[in-house]
Amino acid sequence: MVTASVAYQILREEKPTAIGAVRAILEQHPWYAERWREHLEKIPEAERDEFLFMLAARWPDDIRTRDRAQHRGPWHYTNFPFKPAGQPDSVTTKPPEPVNILTALALNEKLANTEADAGRRAVALAWLFHLVGDVHQPLHTAQVFTTEFPNGDRGGNEICVRSPSGRKPMDLHRFWDSVITTSSNTSRLRNEAMALRNRPEFSRSQLTELSSTWFEAWGKESFEIAVKIAYRNGAIPGKPKGSAKECDTVTDAGVLPAGYARAAGHIAERRTMLAGLRLADLLKRF
Repeated sequence: MVTASVAYQILREEKPTAIGAVRAILEQHPWYAERWREHLEKIPEAERDEFLFMLAARWPDDIRTRDRAQHRGPWHYTNFPFKPAGQPDSVTTKPPEPVNILTALALNEKLANTEADAGRRAVALAWLFHLVGDVHQPLHTAQVFTTEFPNGDRGGNEICVRSPSGRKPMDLHRFWDSVITTSSNTSRLRNEAMALRNRPEFSRSQLTELSSTWFEAWGKESFEIAVKIAYRNGAIPGKPKGSAKECDTVTDAGVLPAGYARAAGHIAERRTMLAGLRLADLLKRF
């Protein structure tokens, strides 16, 4: 949702007319009349477009429990394989599934621009909002293969970690998902987006990655970060989940090393700004 807020704020400054065009598409989304409009009518009119952007970005997560028929699990990630140096030959990797976040980005960008059916076009646009954010999260693009994880770790979902603060263990994927925020308060999210945009190091001129406009390049950026930072080049933090259903029952989950959370936070902030800018640039075409 922060990514969507960043994109909205960018468009408001760089191409305000795109906001109306995007709104018109999203108003045809099946959830607009059923759920979103009621929420939008409860907030000041000046804030509704930004809130609609955030609702659209969250929709692919909402349908996991509220509309399972629309859920597309493989669209949220791609697992480029990482086998750390020193692992034995017995450890083998497997390539990403043919349907993944990169193919979903390409499909939904095309549908959002060309689909004749208004409802399907709106659904594709909501997916585009969400997936641009997801592809910038490093552990949505990688999985590690080692003797401890011979079948892969599913992007950190099988690695249990604890923060030095003593919080309950969680899986490494969830840790990275929650680095920016776990809040659903729209005012707080809007403020966080604004704070990121006010950081000089996150201006367009400083974010040199923006020269890459291909979805696969965005995924490869995230993969490199996953290898070097999230997986620490193979010095993987944490313990395997094993037979446990959730990491909070894994009492010996490894404590994240000193400085890990801070580095992850800075990376997440940069990736969120990149995602917001890139989403805004895609939305300028509408």
